[in-house]
Amino acid sequence: MRARLLFAGFFLLITIPVLLMPADTGALEGLAARHLFQDMAAVDSVVVPNNTSQLRLMLPRETQASDAYEDALRGSLKLPASHPILRESGGLLVVHLPDAPTGGRVITRHIAADHGSKTIKISDEFGKTLASTRLASRTSLLPALLAILLAFLLRSTLISLSIGVIAGTILVVQSSHHTAFGYLFGHILGDKIFGDSFHLYILGFVFILSSMVALITRMGGIEGMVLSMTGMARNSRSVQAVAYALGLSIFFDDYANTIVVGNSCRPLFDRLKVSRAKLAYIVDSTAAPVAGVAVLSTWVAYQISTFAPQLPTIGLEESMGYSIFLETIPYRFYCLLAIVMVGLVIWTRRDFGPMLEAERQAAAAPTHSPNETPLDKSAVTQTTITMAEWVTPRSFNGWLPLVTMISMTAFLLFYSGAEAMTSSALAEAKAAGTTSYLRELLAHADSSESIFFGSLASFVLALLMSLGQRLIPLSDALITTTRGMGTLIKDGVMVLVLAWSIGEVCQSLGTADWLVASLQNSMAPQWLPLALFATSCFVAFATGSSWTTMAIMQPNVVLLAHRLGSQLPADSPIDSHLLLILSIGAVLEGSIFGDHCSPISDTTVLSSTASACKHIVHVRTQAPYALLVVGIALLVGYLPTVLLGPHPAISLGIGAVLLFAFLRLVGKQTHASAIH
Repeated sequence: MRARLLFAGFFLLITIPVLLMPADTGALEGLAARHLFQDMAAVDSVVVPNNTSQLRLMLPRETQASDAYEDALRGSLKLPASHPILRESGGLLVVHLPDAPTGGRVITRHIAADHGSKTIKISDEFGKTLASTRLASRTSLLPALLAILLAFLLRSTLISLSIGVIAGTILVVQSSHHTAFGYLFGHILGDKIFGDSFHLYILGFVFILSSMVALITRMGGIEGMVLSMTGMARNSRSVQAVAYALGLSIFFDDYANTIVVGNSCRPLFDRLKVSRAKLAYIVDSTAAPVAGVAVLSTWVAYQISTFAPQLPTIGLEESMGYSIFLETIPYRFYCLLAIVMVGLVIWTRRDFGPMLEAERQAAAAPTHSPNETPLDKSAVTQTTITMAEWVTPRSFNGWLPLVTMISMTAFLLFYSGAEAMTSSALAEAKAAGTTSYLRELLAHADSSESIFFGSLASFVLALLMSLGQRLIPLSDALITTTRGMGTLIKDGVMVLVLAWSIGEVCQSLGTADWLVASLQNSMAPQWLPLALFATSCFVAFATGSSWTTMAIMQPNVVLLAHRLGSQLPADSPIDSHLLLILSIGAVLEGSIFGDHCSPISDTTVLSSTASACKHIVHVRTQAPYALLVVGIALLVGYLPTVLLGPHPAISLGIGAVLLFAFLRLVGKQTHASAIH
């Protein structure tokens, strides 16, 4: 209890200043205006009809956010930096649209911002409202911060997230036409979660893959895999190395990585008395960090999509997004050092903090048979599914469904990407080379649909194998499948749905907008990457979503970095282009770190679910490792780069040495037994 109270005090010490910080009014209005314009279909058909040649945007007379509105307008219409937006008296922005028809319409749109009712709207010249959205307020931070604080104090993720969602719902309905019941069950659960194909595919993927794992456990496949890996994994170090290698090899998607590595390695970790908390850490730290810096992955496609559309606003081609992403990789200090940290922890066999305690508890537990529930205190108590007594363990029955899932998912990613592209776009991508072709396929792929049908294929194969070899009867297979789904309801699916729900609440309240507007104040140009990193950390931690953070932050970054880059002093060790690269990379890194530590993150939930580790235990044991890595990434990565400009390889090398030194000096070894 004392440790929980100490954390609560530390958490409040950090968050209270954030709560008290004033938000820049101009930034708030600019972010809200970007939300008004971000749906390009609405921009084309409502805000700017197709036959328009000139747009006149009348801003609120009292606003001081002309730059923010101009950036929002330029970004939404994808106007290059050289294209003028004229400012006339009375807060009027005038833009002559490029490639406009001769004799096209001149239209006027009015922006009205009401800070009293926390709304901003755009209307036509006749006063008809075309679109509206809410302005963020300080109270938008409360639901997420309350959920995070209670998660550590109560050590109950379900209760904490539920309270956060309810608190956020109350705040939302105070300034809307919704009722609390209608907003929560109709809008969030009905429309945004169970009415959204992405969320349904992910839930289906989790259910089906869990059922498949239960099925291959019942027919002896998992036990066979464990026995087949005993040659490589005879002690605690080697079994962790196996999980690490699998995590690095499944680089194309973080969800697939998490579920496959967690489920396939968990029995071997139990056998060798390595804690589920350690498995969850390895799984989580080789999922997003690996997918985030892989040359080809679903994450890469998404990350590029958050900033590439804004490149024309600074005179660059949108097609340069991939090359700019590649330039950020050497400066992705957190992701790269997080991956190195996992390897060092495994190699040195040293741990510290709550992880050390979890490892010692697992190592001291009495030896148990493969079919018994582990005594590891970080493990989730589940309905045990055991191998049928009459079955002979065969690794083939375990590996083939898992390999099928991985290969089928990879195939479907590229197939769905090709289906979504026109024949001319495919031909152009092929002509540009193999890497460009694969990148374009992934950029257009439907990742959630692919991993769902990939897992479905593996489940069907496992079912056919169990029946075809007469390992278990059909009734036994159906019961096992149902039990495999049932184990996830409380500790997996419910937590995941609540994490998505609080993310939707935060989006409705504008949590990310308030954090950006309060933390992103005026600064010296060279400090921009550090400020963006810190802001992205707070946004991702509070919202539980790295992808949402990237989507909110990146459109602002391109123009901001370009503007501040022109103000760099002549003797600066970095130029304007490197400032852009560092700034884009800092948002990506901060988003992943904040998501990595957040107890309300869906990827954190999936990591603990796949490893069958208590969710809050996973958060508590992983956080010190992530904080150590981010501290060193800032100390030897971002700070020297913006102040001195060394080659990133030097920073990464020094960072790896410091991580090793810390583990040697502070970390302590645990002694898990070998296979008996």
